[in-house]
Amino acid sequence: MHLYEFVSKMLAPLNLAIVRRTTLDHVVGQLQSTQSQLGKQMPPGCSEHATEASLQAISEAYQGQVQAVQQNLLRHQIASKWNVVDFMQRERRKSAAFGPLQCPLCHHTAPLPEFKQMDSHCIFGGGILLRHQCPACDLVFGPEKMLGLSMQELTQDYEWHYQAYQEGDSTAQELRAFHALNPKRDGCYLNFGAGAWSRSVQMLRQEGWQVYAYEPHASASVGSEYSVQSKAALSGMRFDGIYSNNVLEHLRHPAEDLAYLRTLLNHGGTMAHATPCFEYLYEFTRFHLFFFLGRSQAVLAHRAGLTVREFIQDGEFMCSVLAPAES
Repeated sequence: MHLYEFVSKMLAPLNLAIVRRTTLDHVVGQLQSTQSQLGKQMPPGCSEHATEASLQAISEAYQGQVQAVQQNLLRHQIASKWNVVDFMQRERRKSAAFGPLQCPLCHHTAPLPEFKQMDSHCIFGGGILLRHQCPACDLVFGPEKMLGLSMQELTQDYEWHYQAYQEGDSTAQELRAFHALNPKRDGCYLNFGAGAWSRSVQMLRQEGWQVYAYEPHASASVGSEYSVQSKAALSGMRFDGIYSNNVLEHLRHPAEDLAYLRTLLNHGGTMAHATPCFEYLYEFTRFHLFFFLGRSQAVLAHRAGLTVREFIQDGEFMCSVLAPAES
């Protein structure tokens, strides 16, 4: 077991993190400031004569302040966790002798120096991001510490992230990915990895399209009657097309996941997966595990039993339209 895996396993079950004294002082100061502001907002005689409306306004203000403090604490907890992991990795590299490295997509194996090293830093408190590029298929993979997490640990990291940070609205890009399927009015479609930051399913349904959303992370799900959260439920459904936006780069095992999605397609069905990570863009987040540069897009499709029917690129909107290899 790697040191960073050990540290992650040690911290996660206990829900603990190392926090600096200055951080605690800052949080205490925020709480004191909140109490002071609420005291100023309280009108004279409010304890006896406050109206229901004023009490509701005070309650909402207080809840907003508490939520802000909670998010701030969680962000510091996330940063503290990854600071510990980075420290342990640095110490490990000082004494460890590294063997050959293997590409997780094409399985090319070679000495570490043959893989180009690409370094970045996570803007979401994830610390140092160390990635490598495969000389055989051009895939950029990493960060190393994220690929070492178990699925349970990776899921927990996502849950923390969604509670502490808000994603941008991706509706426009998802709509473009959907229409890249050349959908039929009587077809059934799936938004894979829908999240809570897109309105594409709602908008398409209002236009008469039969579209469902799949999102396994509870904190990122909108929880509607058209939302599917379990893989077991999803496996019983079939679709004429599957689309996603900003999902492919997050998948821990992309070839295997695409192969699974292929089994959900009706005969003649296609997939459209959009992501700017067909180039080395938005590398500043630890959650982007793969960048499908150069030959790796075709390798990914082949390993999933798919073929690239079309590749659409319009600025940062990049979308790979895939079909089962036998069709």
